[in-house]
Amino acid sequence: MSKLPGRFSKIYYGGYDLSGLSNQWEYNIEHAEVDMTGFEEDTENSIAGMPKGTSNVTVLLDPDTNKSHDALSIPGSYTDQCLCILMGQCANPIIGDPALALFCKQFKYSGKLETKSAVMADVSFIGAGLLPDVNGIILANETITNSKNFTDVDNEVKTLAPGGAGYLQVLIPTTNDTYVIKIQHSADELTWADLITFSANGKIRTSEMKSTLVTAEVERYVRAIATRTGAGNDPFGICVVFARHGAEEE
Repeated sequence: MSKLPGRFSKIYYGGYDLSGLSNQWEYNIEHAEVDMTGFEEDTENSIAGMPKGTSNVTVLLDPDTNKSHDALSIPGSYTDQCLCILMGQCANPIIGDPALALFCKQFKYSGKLETKSAVMADVSFIGAGLLPDVNGIILANETITNSKNFTDVDNEVKTLAPGGAGYLQVLIPTTNDTYVIKIQHSADELTWADLITFSANGKIRTSEMKSTLVTAEVERYVRAIATRTGAGNDPFGICVVFARHGAEEE
């Protein structure tokens, strides 16, 4: 049985790596309850309303450039960003490991301090849509300097419902080179077709979500690829998560 110890979590938000500065996270998916009880009924009836995703992260505040204070002190300018929580199976997260992802806004940044402790902050995120495509797998999580086809993941069967959602984190922007980042799928690991092409080119620290809800079913195998233009050999830090939509075919 696979185990997911908390200490092997990675937390990325808006292109910032909060992993070593975080010590607690919470992730919730819920439906609002809609009352459907009618007159003369003897029991209370309800149905599930619109789904909502929320997440809370506790961080140690680090004032250095591109650390937790930079990432969170201005709550994303209240713009939509991606929160990705990667979970390693008794080791650092690798391709194929589970990940939680949320296209969200940051709505809270609350600092606290005790005399004998480090300065901490509680941060809250509220989903900006696209549920339930939030339970995904890691397709890439490393720093590269050249084009790369990342290891593919075998889902064993293709999904019944079309599409899903891809999440990208640009964690280390390039200086000179640019990249095209895609998620591809295949039925046989021989012929690959583009499923998602992200807009970000790697030169700006950012995050991005792309949905494929209106396209074809997702085939058995999926992978991420990053194709470089330029010859600068710039370090490029990248994380890609993909969440399939719907049930699987038998």
